[in-house]
Amino acid sequence: MYIYNITFNVDPEIEQAWLHYIQNTFIPQMLKSGLLNKSVTSKIMVDEAQGTSYSIQFMADKQEDLKKFIKEELYPILNQLHLKFSPKMVYFATELDVIDQQEHPQKPE
Repeated sequence: MYIYNITFNVDPEIEQAWLHYIQNTFIPQMLKSGLLNKSVTSKIMVDEAQGTSYSIQFMADKQEDLKKFIKEELYPILNQLHLKFSPKMVYFATELDVIDQQEHPQKPE
């Protein structure tokens, strides 16, 4: 599995509008092509001097799908987000290759 992680820092002044846009516009646009198949949105649990930080992770089954998405789909979507919320929002992105995934075994009942 491959993950495209975007970490955002959002000014409190726009946070609610930003969250609404992320959930109702940004994430659906990112998933629309089918090249990414899942997203997880998390609030980063640290005290920030300025703003609140969030992580949004998008999963792809194949590296080729992620690369194709980045090349063909990503930048217009990010540009729209940037135009709407900058300079009260900053972000950086990281590509991740999952090398291991484990789960706690089920406890016997």
